Amino acid sequence: MYKTASVSETRQQLSVFLNWIKDSQEDVVIQNRGAAEAVLIPIADYELLQEARERQRRQHAIAELRKIAQDIGARNPQLSQAEADDIANEVMAETIDNLRQQGKVNFQD
Repeated sequence: MYKTASVSETRQQLSVFLNWIKDSQEDVVIQNRGAAEAVLIPIADYELLQEARERQRRQHAIAELRKIAQDIGARNPQLSQAEADDIANEVMAETIDNLRQQGKVNFQD
């Protein structure tokens, strides 16, 4: 069961809410003028959320790369599937390298 609190109540009782979250492993929904705006959650839940977001980003990237490989094959019918895959893999490697340099992705081995 989660708690709800106004912004001003959260400001006044933040340490109380943090202790409650730590002890109960429940959430606190922060409301602004009666509308939910944010949630304080246990750190373990936040870590799970971050993992899910990273999985979603990776799945999206893989789908985009598959589309690139299909586009390469469609635009270059003389290429074999292996050649199209090689080009797509090269594009993928360059893209991942660029994203790493920009700090947008961090793949762990």
